[in-house]
Amino acid sequence: MTQAAVLITGAAKRVGRVIAQRFAQAGYAVVVHYGSSQQEALDTVQAIEAGGGVAFSHQADLQVPQQLTAMIAAAYERFGRLDVMVNCAAIFFPDTLADFALEDLERSWQVNCRAPLLLTQAFYRQAAQRGQQGVVINVVDQKVKANFHPEDFSYTVAKAVLGNLTAMLALSAAPVLRVNALYPGLMTPSGDQTQADFEYSSGRSTPLGYIAPTTEIADAILLLTRQSFDGAEFVVDAGQNLVRVERDVINLYRAP
Repeated sequence: MTQAAVLITGAAKRVGRVIAQRFAQAGYAVVVHYGSSQQEALDTVQAIEAGGGVAFSHQADLQVPQQLTAMIAAAYERFGRLDVMVNCAAIFFPDTLADFALEDLERSWQVNCRAPLLLTQAFYRQAAQRGQQGVVINVVDQKVKANFHPEDFSYTVAKAVLGNLTAMLALSAAPVLRVNALYPGLMTPSGDQTQADFEYSSGRSTPLGYIAPTTEIADAILLLTRQSFDGAEFVVDAGQNLVRVERDVINLYRAP
């Protein structure tokens, strides 16, 4: 297969779907990973195919290592290559140091950090065996760029580890894989935010009075696939990381 291929975790909906469609527009064949959102994944594949693209969906539980290895193998079996992997999927729930549950911390670690690491390892092995090269983009979070707050504790711990592994992974995977990280800010409604809450927060979370649109997040990820980027850390958040907060913005800003 001469067409480049990309695997995107959490690509069935929200920003993952936007990223999947952007890569399809750029000419990539797309593996649409999903956990439980089967219909949304099928809808994403259908939308890509309707635009003349190539895609298939693949279910995998990101907490099960064997399923991660199998997903990478499935991409190679289908396309004969894998050029890009975007670790976009994440789980998020409210907790703090005072009240986090061990099982939630473990679940967050497994999905938000361990899964990207294991997928990168599986990608590395498959690409090295075939004499191919590729790139990994880890979607992290602007808050771990010196904008910590006490909330979302388990999520933030895992994301902080993932973000701070960028240089190590880039060195460890060279020259087979390049590894970069993207740090977005507020992107879509989260938790118990209403649409009104989201819009209110969007206008107050950054110095610019607006957030980076998901289409620009997707464009930034596509940019990071270029050969000149390795070990890069790219913040795309309309300046949200510059505004120091003591709470998550989804709780700090609620529509009146």
